[in-house]
Amino acid sequence: MYRLTASYRIELPNWLRVKRAEDDLLRYTAVIEGFDTEVILVRNGGASIKKEGEKHETRAITRIDVSVSRDEDSAPPGVAVNEKGGSNFTDRAPWFDEREPEYRRVAVKAVNRVIHFFKYEMNTPRLREFSMHDAQFDNPEWTNRDGEKLQSGLVKFTVSLLPFRDRGLLGEKDFTENEDTALGDALQNDLDIKTHREFLSDAQTSILNGKLRRAILEMAIACEVAVKGAFFAKGSVAGAAYEYLENKKNLRVRVLELVGGAAKAAFGESFKDVDPGAYTHIDFLFRTRNKVAHRGEMFYLDDENNEHQVDRSILETWWESVDKLMEWIAKHRV
Repeated sequence: MYRLTASYRIELPNWLRVKRAEDDLLRYTAVIEGFDTEVILVRNGGASIKKEGEKHETRAITRIDVSVSRDEDSAPPGVAVNEKGGSNFTDRAPWFDEREPEYRRVAVKAVNRVIHFFKYEMNTPRLREFSMHDAQFDNPEWTNRDGEKLQSGLVKFTVSLLPFRDRGLLGEKDFTENEDTALGDALQNDLDIKTHREFLSDAQTSILNGKLRRAILEMAIACEVAVKGAFFAKGSVAGAAYEYLENKKNLRVRVLELVGGAAKAAFGESFKDVDPGAYTHIDFLFRTRNKVAHRGEMFYLDDENNEHQVDRSILETWWESVDKLMEWIAKHRV
């Protein structure tokens, strides 16, 4: 058997925040589709942040190094020498070309699992999945069991353009040692990403990109999906009844009614009672959603019929209230 490793250096579209000791290697392993896979989160050498009383500095991860290894049934063919004394890869290049797509696929999968973890668990914005065609996965470094570099004879000439980075935070978390096990699990098995979390992540990116109308719609959808998913889970009696009445167009249940009176009747407390301020913000969010959906305008009328224009600072405040609602739903999920 011949041990072969392909290594990739992947620049990220947005940095990841980590608060870790300087000597922490940030190295994680998994077995993916029979390949031994290792990812290393690489810190940049730039500025750091450390608040008074904190043990570690917060730094940015700007690159992921990923290596993919397995045993091949044969060694690569040797490199011949041509008439001018140069290298001839006629026999070797096809051997690597046959295997390269499998290594690439697993490397892309490993990086995307890390992306999923930071995007949906650490609330890191502006992260995107990579594809098999991403130029950063071209031309890996090949090594054998002893770490000796191997020339494959395959060369692809490509240029990668990285998106603009933003420093803004909307619930974004620092990756600490407390999340090591969770990231390891996500790397091994990937995350079960709930629909409402996808909409929340999209809303976060929309806010940072200045697309506030879209962010309002996405935040409201996230709330609606999360709340109705908790109260009317598929397979439950309530869920079946809800689907029947909804299909008959006999039922329109508002989110505020569910987390208010319905929740009080179901388990003895309502979100309105627990956090009146956040409940009011959710109310204003849905009022604004209606204005955006029906008129394309970002304002709402309060209970005294006063008009309020919505800007990013208001959305940031509402974001905190949506976070509180999601935590409350998780606690009372039925």
